[in-house]
Amino acid sequence: MDFAARTLATLDWDAVRAALVDATRTPMGAERARALRPLPTWSAGQEAYALVAELVAARLRGEAVPVDAVGDFRAELGRAARGVVLEAWALIAVGRGLHGLGLLHDWLAERESPRLVGLARVIEGNRGAERVLRDAFEGDGTLSDRAFPKLAALRERVHQLKMHVHDTLAALLGEDGWGDMLMERYVTERNGRLVVPVKVGFRRGLGIVHGTSASGETAYVEPGATVELQNDLREAEDALEQETLRILAELSDMVGRIAVATTAALEAAGGLDLAAARTELGFRWNGSIPEVRQAGVVQLRKARHPLLALRGVEVVGNDLHLDGERRCLVLTGPNAGGKTVALKTIGLCALCVRAAIPIPAGEGSRLDWFEPILADIGDLQSVAGDLSTFSGHLAALREALAVAQPGALLLVDEVAVGTDPAQGAALAAAVVEELVARDARVVITTHYPELKAVADPRIAVAGMEFAEGRPTYRLVAGSPSGSQGLVIAQRMGLPPAVIERAHTLLDAGAARLARLAEQLDAERDAVARTARQLQAERDGLSAREHELAEREAKLDRQLAGERGRLLDSTRARLKQMEEELRTLVKEVHQAPTLRGVNDALATLRGARGELDDGDAAPVRPYAPQVGERVWVATVGQHGQVLTTSGDSAEVQVRAMKLRVPLAKLAPARDRPGEAAAPRAERAPELPPASDGAGVRLPHNTCDLRGKRLAEAEDEVTTFVGLLKGQGERYGYLLHGHGTGALKSGLRTFLRRAPGVRTFRPGDASEGGDAFTVIEV
Repeated sequence: MDFAARTLATLDWDAVRAALVDATRTPMGAERARALRPLPTWSAGQEAYALVAELVAARLRGEAVPVDAVGDFRAELGRAARGVVLEAWALIAVGRGLHGLGLLHDWLAERESPRLVGLARVIEGNRGAERVLRDAFEGDGTLSDRAFPKLAALRERVHQLKMHVHDTLAALLGEDGWGDMLMERYVTERNGRLVVPVKVGFRRGLGIVHGTSASGETAYVEPGATVELQNDLREAEDALEQETLRILAELSDMVGRIAVATTAALEAAGGLDLAAARTELGFRWNGSIPEVRQAGVVQLRKARHPLLALRGVEVVGNDLHLDGERRCLVLTGPNAGGKTVALKTIGLCALCVRAAIPIPAGEGSRLDWFEPILADIGDLQSVAGDLSTFSGHLAALREALAVAQPGALLLVDEVAVGTDPAQGAALAAAVVEELVARDARVVITTHYPELKAVADPRIAVAGMEFAEGRPTYRLVAGSPSGSQGLVIAQRMGLPPAVIERAHTLLDAGAARLARLAEQLDAERDAVARTARQLQAERDGLSAREHELAEREAKLDRQLAGERGRLLDSTRARLKQMEEELRTLVKEVHQAPTLRGVNDALATLRGARGELDDGDAAPVRPYAPQVGERVWVATVGQHGQVLTTSGDSAEVQVRAMKLRVPLAKLAPARDRPGEAAAPRAERAPELPPASDGAGVRLPHNTCDLRGKRLAEAEDEVTTFVGLLKGQGERYGYLLHGHGTGALKSGLRTFLRRAPGVRTFRPGDASEGGDAFTVIEV
């Protein structure tokens, strides 16, 4: 049995080749892809991968290889090399092909990659021959009169003779003497000569008869007046044909002289097309070029089965590892849980490396050069070959033992099955030990408990995850998985009584092992659920941090806008006051009053003060030290500085890590362990004028109308931090009247809100009870 061929078949190598053929763009490349087999040596593989890497880099730069401009005209080259005169269409095809080779040569010569530039020295069209062939033919495929003057003269002579013959015949048909003799008045052709249809009774004496009609009533006569003219025409046509043949032979001879070099260029273009197809296939399954050495290492990251990845199926990527210390990987888990897919993934990726095709695995993967690669997957049972299932597997194991050596990769699905389980497990363990002892790399799948519990450091065990009653297809290293046969049987609908009876029939050791495996899977399932919950919470915290940062940025933009508008308003007011002052000065001169002057000066000074406040230089932000406890104005909480960078710092606030501008940080307001000073609640009936709250403006007002209480509380917390960051003492909460629920809930919240010293309802000049005034 040819195990090398069977390995390619069981690993679906033909499907990879078919995908590679589909990615080619020339007949030469497609031929090479259809015949592709693993490369013979590591150095050949490295050279092929290096060319693919250059093409990947070119593609990432948006540079497409113009290989599809090259047609396949190897057959025409071969005929010309043997001395055959090519037809016009064949010579035109050669000319177009030479043009395509020239385009490809120019593209390669302009690259900076050494292998692509090196190919330009082989892939080169013959510019002289291309130009000759281009000029030799017109757009309709005929030989050019401009390129061949003698041919043009012969064509003109043939044309003139034909016109002369037609004119002579037309004149004869118009004569009265011919009228009664003609069957009809038209000219036709017989035996390459122009004739007229004559009634058979008048055929004699008119010229040369070239035949009669089927009825025998019409004779086709070449009139005597045109015989010599048509003889001259025939001679001219023969000369034209000879000249045409001479030109085609001359052009064919030129093509024959360049056939060897041009054929080599076409073959090299086919090799480049195959390399481009390798690149394209890598992009189609989102692959990468792995590191390839000769030390028997498999370090695949997020590896996916190539054909599943090619179909666009969402595949769970798995990490797979083998090296000199861990020479064997035992894959365990339930049926249909992904063991065989993982086994084939390693095998097919190893074949892709042997063919210099990028593999569907993450960047940084390593897959060394393995020779030989042998896979025993599926049933070898054959009546004709006198093989049972077990004897077929034994034949594969015998072959594996025969080729086991450093550098060999041996893949066995369900090792030593088909016989007594105890003897099969013992045989499997013995075979695996021997293969490992010979320093081969081995991957097996099994349900045997004895192999799952092996205590050999060279043998690693991994399990396909089984969570919430179904497989997840995720490989868990270092942890065997139970076969879950009875669980799957129950899920597939077998009667409960049968399942229960199966449990009772398990021997004590097997039952205990099965229970332990189920418990282990259940615990692993619980750990996985917890991990997912923690990840979800972490994602939620990150989203909340992002939301807060966006909200803070929005408030900063709003604040900047409000400051700008206030500044513009103040400038306008100043201008107005200056105009009023000029008017008042005039009035003073006319009827001076000291009070009027003082009032005007006071108004002007107030406006200038507002303008100065708007143009004031920003306060230098607080610069905390790493580890220092600070007050975070954006959330109204204390936190600890973790890192600082530029104009921001990372601060730990309870369970959250926040990136906060330094302008929003201040020294801690109380020492760790020391309670904050109690906040006094301002009685609602407190006279509003007694606190000097100032003027309500857009930048110190928070509009909470239409919000739920929880949303409003978050808004108030952020608003308080914003007020502190701006150095504002008072703020206004606009909640409206409504049902009173929002107002009541907010004032209850303000009693415990961080950063709020006092609060009270707004007075009539502040909007009344629709507002709550807070002091921070």
